[in-house]
Amino acid sequence: MRSLVLALVTALGAVVPAQQLALAVNDNPSYGGYAVGWPASVLAFRFTATTPVLVAAQVFTGNQTPAAHTVEIRTRNATTGLPDQLVGQAGTWTTTHARCWQGAEFTVPAVLTVGVDYFLVWRVTGMFHQHSVSADTEPSNVPVEVRVSDGSTWHAQATLPAKFRLFAPYQTGTTNSYGTGKNGQYGEPTIGLQGWPSLASPVDIWLDNAARNAIAVLVLGAPIPSGVGIGFADLWVTPDLLLAFVTKTHTSPLVGGFDFTLQVPNQPSAIGINLAFQWGVFDALALDGFSHTSAVSFVLN
Repeated sequence: MRSLVLALVTALGAVVPAQQLALAVNDNPSYGGYAVGWPASVLAFRFTATTPVLVAAQVFTGNQTPAAHTVEIRTRNATTGLPDQLVGQAGTWTTTHARCWQGAEFTVPAVLTVGVDYFLVWRVTGMFHQHSVSADTEPSNVPVEVRVSDGSTWHAQATLPAKFRLFAPYQTGTTNSYGTGKNGQYGEPTIGLQGWPSLASPVDIWLDNAARNAIAVLVLGAPIPSGVGIGFADLWVTPDLLLAFVTKTHTSPLVGGFDFTLQVPNQPSAIGINLAFQWGVFDALALDGFSHTSAVSFVLN
């Protein structure tokens, strides 16, 4: 298992997009210090179609109370340059509080013409969610045409390093949640998965409700469904690989969080692997100075 875990992680940045992920724009860990909401309640990111069918989309957002957001594909009007006709049908999801990549599958796939420009339209509910843009200082930034609407008219245009992912049809793997966490200063830290576990596609493992500006360790390995007590913690994952990060401050509510993107390699031998994840947090206000989440896992396809 350890060798497979290492293969998955070391494949970061070395995978040719294929299978489910069709297009990723400004897909990096950075994000700008900007928020969206009224009057910028609808944003449209222009892109050129690289595949004839899209079934899902993601943006980078969070940092607010969960709310219903939607993503959809629209044509680009040849005369006005504005988002125009709906292609397929929108997908809706409830946002995750932790800043992370998140989105939805379209209720009806969008059938496109390769080489033609379209818009990914993101409809925001609520105020001050994280804007899906890369940090201004990110050297890999790619500028994107962004149209802005208040929900009734498209009233502004900008060029920004917008962050979004588009997905083509593919039979994805399955996910599971299990185990229990150990409380920290804000209660039990939480963990979740965003994305679809498929070859050559990204899966995000997020941490929320954790201590702020604290060291958090992501444990990767095989699931331990019954758990193993080690005194100060319960292990729900075999510790085949440990990755350390520093949590970032989130608001509404004020807690710590983090998002880690695991880029699954386009490696057929990985199909069927059952990979599990658990976060541990060094929290001075927790019993034994340590809190942790429950666990999540996925089976790759």
